[in-house]
Amino acid sequence: MLRSSRPAPGDRQEPEERTRVRGLRRAIHEAMARSTRTAAHFTYVEEVDCENLVAARARLKPIAASSGVRLTYLPFIAKATLLALRYFPKMNASMDDEAGELVIKKYYHLGVAAATPPGLVVPVIRFADQLTLLDLAAAIQDLGERARTNSLRPEELRGSTFTVSSLGKLGGVLATPIINHPEVAIMGVHKLEQRAVVHQGEIVARHRMNLSLSFDHRVIDGAQGSRFLQTLKGMLEEPTAILL
Repeated sequence: MLRSSRPAPGDRQEPEERTRVRGLRRAIHEAMARSTRTAAHFTYVEEVDCENLVAARARLKPIAASSGVRLTYLPFIAKATLLALRYFPKMNASMDDEAGELVIKKYYHLGVAAATPPGLVVPVIRFADQLTLLDLAAAIQDLGERARTNSLRPEELRGSTFTVSSLGKLGGVLATPIINHPEVAIMGVHKLEQRAVVHQGEIVARHRMNLSLSFDHRVIDGAQGSRFLQTLKGMLEEPTAILL
């Protein structure tokens, strides 16, 4: 009679590693849980044709480099977002749940979510609407570099009125970002890549990118959220509107 050589279930080792959740990671846990408990999340997605955006960046990239600034697509997206927010003031707001009041902000402090070794942080560009495209690029570059080296000041991590979340090349096809409480909306930026699409009756390769807007459905209805993202889409598809 053959006997199994496998150890009995009670004899097997079941290795585990436990790490106490503290510091920044703990703060992220609490903030995400609070957001999902309070806001009624709804996500709307648009696909953006980026052929003109790619060309505009290629033209302006050497000019930015001469000033020591690395020009990515994110400053264009940030600038277009700030312009669109002026047409949709409820998007640039926070919800005071205790008072039961919607607080519409008359200033624009843009949060730009950044992945760092300890976890996700949201550096804030204050009065971002007053900055040029090049200024925004410089601010995003500076905050991103200091976020990765954990050298941001506490005041640079609070007070945002609207947040943009981008993972760059890791952005994937689609995600549903969680609102940065107590804000009422957040926009996810996904991978910009060439895709096979039907354009003017022919199948061609064109640069495309998805944007996903999560908003608090208690404050913003679906029609308003979709119009905001469509306005932003139009600016990115014709970026001269951003520059003007």
